[in-house]
Amino acid sequence: MNPALFATVAKSLAAKHFGVDAPDAQQFPEGALVVDGDQVVVYRHTDADVAIGPVMLAATKASAEKVSVVVGDAPTAGILTRQATQLAVPPDVYVLDGTDIVVADPAEVPGVQEPTMADVELAHAAYEPHALELVVEAGIVRGELFGLEVSRVVDGVVEVGVGRFDREAGAMLRGTVESTDVLADALAQVAPHRTAEALPHPLNRLGRERWLRSVAVAEPSTVGLTSLAPVETVAVRQNLLDPFVAAGLGMDGDGVDTLAVFAAGLDTTALAHAADLTARHAPERVVVAIPEADMLPALTALYPLLAAPTEVVGMAAPWPR
Repeated sequence: MNPALFATVAKSLAAKHFGVDAPDAQQFPEGALVVDGDQVVVYRHTDADVAIGPVMLAATKASAEKVSVVVGDAPTAGILTRQATQLAVPPDVYVLDGTDIVVADPAEVPGVQEPTMADVELAHAAYEPHALELVVEAGIVRGELFGLEVSRVVDGVVEVGVGRFDREAGAMLRGTVESTDVLADALAQVAPHRTAEALPHPLNRLGRERWLRSVAVAEPSTVGLTSLAPVETVAVRQNLLDPFVAAGLGMDGDGVDTLAVFAAGLDTTALAHAADLTARHAPERVVVAIPEADMLPALTALYPLLAAPTEVVGMAAPWPR
C-alpha cells in the first residue's frame, strides 16, 4: 500500500469503529494515524520490526488518553498486544478482519534456546585467555570485545570475525590455521578501535548498545546496580549495522531484581524490547541506560510508561566523540 491508501484506511476505520471523523490522517510507519482530541487511532498494515514504541510516541505527542491500534495481520497484532500488556495504561489492539475488527490476543513470549554444553566449554577455553565477554544468544555462544562480537562457537567450531561475511571469508582464507592464533590476530586489529581515544572508524560505530552494556557489566554502579549479567532480547538481532538494544539482569543496592536495557541513538524500539523482556523475566524494576547525548525528552518520556517502576539513566559514551 502507498501512504495515501494507508490514510484512507485509517480514516475509515476511525470513523466506523471509534466514532472519530477526522478530515486528515498523519503518516505512520507501515500505516497512518488519526487524532481527534484526546483520542488516537493507529492503523498498521503490517510491521516486520514489531514495536509498540512508535505507537506510544505518537500518543504521547498528541497527549492522548485513549489509544486504539488496528493491525492488518494477527501475528503482528499478537506481539503488539503482548508488549502493550506491560504498560501501565495499555492501548487497545485489534486485528483487521475484512472491514471489521477483532480484539487481538497477546502472543506468547518465545522460549530461550540453550547452547550445547560442549560449545559452552569450548567457548570458555577459547575466550577466557583473551578476556572476552561470553554472551549467549539464540543458542549460540559468542565472544565480545567491548560489546562487539569477534567470535562465536557453532557446532564445536570456533568461528572468528566481525559479522557473517568476515567469518566466512576468513574461514576460506585461513584454512587450517589454529583458531587461537586467528582470534589473537582479530583482537589485535579490533581492540585499538574500541576505545574512547580512537579515531572515528566503522568498528567503533557498531554495537554501541552492547558497548554500553559491557561497561555496565564490568562496573554495575554506572547504572546504579551492584551486579549485572548479559541476557538476550526476545527479538533476535539480524545484523550488526542497525540499532538494536542490549539487555542484562542484575540487582540494585536494596537487593531488588532489575532489568537493564541499553539503547543508543534515536531508537524508538527500546520500549518494545523492555516490554518483551519484562514479560519474560518479570523484574521488580527496570533501568533504561542511554548515552547522555541521547537523553531527548521525547524518548525518555516513553520508558516510564512501563508498568514496572522504571528509571532512565545517562551514561558517558565509551566511544570516540
